[in-house]
Amino acid sequence: MLLQGRVAPHARAAVQEAAARSGVSIAYYLEALITQIEDTEGALPTIASPRPQREELPIPAA
Repeated sequence: MLLQGRVAPHARAAVQEAAARSGVSIAYYLEALITQIEDTEGALPTIASPRPQREELPIPAA
């Protein structure tokens, strides 16, 4: 299944480097990393939002 997303250049470089050191593709590396974290921790961790919302916008119900 296709999964796409934007990441910072340093994150992309880090994943490319780790995959190359492992001798695997980026896709395989990410899938194996996710599986490893799930096996170790039980699930992927939750993370904070990158941009906290300053205020709630008043959007009327339709």
